[in-house]
Amino acid sequence: MQAGFSRMIAGARNANNIASTNVSLALFVVSTIFLASCVTSDLHSAEQGQKRTAKIAPELSALYDEHSAYLAAGGGGAFRPQNVLVRVVEDRVLIDAVASGDVKPLQSDLVNLGAKDAVVFGRMISCQLPIAAIPDLAKLSGLQFARAAGGVTR
Repeated sequence: MQAGFSRMIAGARNANNIASTNVSLALFVVSTIFLASCVTSDLHSAEQGQKRTAKIAPELSALYDEHSAYLAAGGGGAFRPQNVLVRVVEDRVLIDAVASGDVKPLQSDLVNLGAKDAVVFGRMISCQLPIAAIPDLAKLSGLQFARAAGGVTR
């Protein structure tokens, strides 16, 4: 009787090992599919010319995508970004751009993109840039980095 009970316990252990292996395999397959979809999404985004770059802060890229969707949907009313820390004035965003070298050529390039109220301090330029010009920032050779300007409230 004891031998039959031992075989039954051993069978249950094997069934638990098999179930554990099946769960691990399922998790592996699901995570692989998820990662593959992320890579495919990134490739698709790059094909559409929405090239993400280290020069442009993620909040600016997200703002551009959000504003593009807003315009595609008809753009009723004033545009308000979901990120309340990104300051938008009409169709422009307040940015801080850091020059990789001399600041004057970058200031000129930003003005050519439609920037208003450009103010220089050291190698940094603060200005109001049209949201539609955000992708063009990556093409500026004199740009080290651009981010949404943050404000301090008291």
